[in-house]
Amino acid sequence: MFLKRSVNILGCFIVLFMLSACQSLTKFKDKVVEETKKTMHFTDDNENDTSETMESLIDKGKLDQVVYDDQLYHLKEKVDEDKKGKVIGAIGQTFFVDGDGKRWSEEELKEPYISNNPDEIREKKPLRYGKVYSTNEDSDAKDEIIVEFNREYYRAVLIKNEKE
Repeated sequence: MFLKRSVNILGCFIVLFMLSACQSLTKFKDKVVEETKKTMHFTDDNENDTSETMESLIDKGKLDQVVYDDQLYHLKEKVDEDKKGKVIGAIGQTFFVDGDGKRWSEEELKEPYISNNPDEIREKKPLRYGKVYSTNEDSDAKDEIIVEFNREYYRAVLIKNEKE
């Protein structure tokens, strides 16, 4: 009899404990959601972020521009290897264009290319984008970077506030 009564009382305590724990979790969740809503408008939208992709730039014929870290850069002059600083990232993409600057699609690259007319032969010029380096002057600045392009190094400058 005593054991049965103890089990019932213990069961009641467990139920009360579970209810208070669920209520605490609900309060915690509501508090997190409320605080998140308060600070959401403080997120940093970078005005230099671009909607362009490497594919869209190549399709538009802008072979002198690259997208790195969601920002658009303009390739300038070729630089010596000793001008590059530390590695800060990589673009790591390879594309192929023909003599007219038209990009080869993934499907076209998978299939063998055969042409009987020598005037219509499309060549495959590679565009290999490799690692991205900081400049020696300022290793933390992102306004100017060094981009490895076709195994050569080019200085690239951030295009600010791009206008379409």
